[in-house]
Amino acid sequence: MKILLVQSYLKGDVFPPVYPLGISYIASFLTKHEVRIYDPNLSLNPIDDLIKEINGFSPQIIGISLRNIDNQSRKNPLNYYGDFQHLLRTIKKRCPSTHIVAGGTGFSMFAQEIMNTNPEIDYGVYLEGEETLSELTDNLDHPDKVKGVYYRKNGVVYYTGTRTLPQFEKFPAPGRDIVNPIPYINGEAAIGIQTQRGCPLKCAYCNYPALNGNLLRSRPPANVVDEIENLLHSYGIQQFMFADSLFNKPLEHAIGICKEIMKRNLQDEIKWMCWLDVRGVTKDFLHLLKNAGCSGISFSPDGLSTSSLISLRKGIKERDVWNILKIITTDPVIKDTKFIITMFINSPGETYFGMIKMLFYKFLSLAAKKILKRNVNVQIGWIRLEPDTEIYRVAMKQGIISPGKSLLPANANDVKTLFYLNPSLQFLDRIVLAMASVTESIKGKIKHTLIRRAL
Repeated sequence: MKILLVQSYLKGDVFPPVYPLGISYIASFLTKHEVRIYDPNLSLNPIDDLIKEINGFSPQIIGISLRNIDNQSRKNPLNYYGDFQHLLRTIKKRCPSTHIVAGGTGFSMFAQEIMNTNPEIDYGVYLEGEETLSELTDNLDHPDKVKGVYYRKNGVVYYTGTRTLPQFEKFPAPGRDIVNPIPYINGEAAIGIQTQRGCPLKCAYCNYPALNGNLLRSRPPANVVDEIENLLHSYGIQQFMFADSLFNKPLEHAIGICKEIMKRNLQDEIKWMCWLDVRGVTKDFLHLLKNAGCSGISFSPDGLSTSSLISLRKGIKERDVWNILKIITTDPVIKDTKFIITMFINSPGETYFGMIKMLFYKFLSLAAKKILKRNVNVQIGWIRLEPDTEIYRVAMKQGIISPGKSLLPANANDVKTLFYLNPSLQFLDRIVLAMASVTESIKGKIKHTLIRRAL
């Protein structure tokens, strides 16, 4: 059977484009079939080129990934879901007999609603889809036999029931031979390597545990570094990102991978980035990452004041957030490492004083960048409301969003209405938003000019 897998279209908002890791894993489970992957983010004319791909390949199944619903930006919102719908209609009109299968993180967040409002979708794959889609291809006439599938019968949408999450640690390597990584080689975080799935944390705004489970399923360090070596020696890929929610959860997992990298003497040939939990991060640990080839680290404390950290259920202290800034702006060993710290400007429980402290924290990072020549960037944003999260329930209780309001945006302007806005901080929030919007607009124009030139 011929199967075409289509990556999420991100409107050129992410540049350089990110390697389609998720559907590459899907492809590695479809070895009985002839599989191709199409990434619209590599094209200046994504729809036209997709039609050419379909006409030349004639697939029986087209699987469409919906990873991101929107860009989660209140300042410059983009609605990816609208493009997903346009893609569905275009494919169904041109290929009415082709089976359309939808999946991906964004789809799983709103599976029932998306199935109900998009009749072009024949089947929906809920949560992690490697095993599910493989089984579905053998049961297209009897989808009820496969757990984790939405399907239609006589115009009615049915769900077959949730399946146990797969043993990710036993997965084969993603199908890199199907999608050549070379077009993505220039992005420092464009090539992803996933070392584990699941998240044991309980952050109030995040639905990762609902999507990937709260138990970690980690690959052995040797297996991870085998993949690194394959990328290096087979494709010349020297820079990548560990695409885990938190690389150092547990700490021993990250340490094991770093030691395995150095055991094979790869540290001078590679550069990589990762996301870290601030807990357990010491100078010695950061030195280990640096010695193993790490060139960039992102932290997401998300708050600074005690009240905001409690409301966000981060499980950390204000001193932990200050300590990270102190280490990364003063330690000489990691002077050349790139650091990003992300925070939310007006979370539940936040106060005016807390917001001012956060802005001062950002000011200190700017001073460190200018005076101490440290590559430190504190990014401040807003919380996008998502289903299956505590903060969504708080927002409904506070009247910020009505219970009947869909979290699927109708258009880009509708995205702006889907953020948590602390009722007691509206004045300062408007000032921060205005300042950020001007900066974002300038950056956006520069970025899109560079994208057009590059493509």
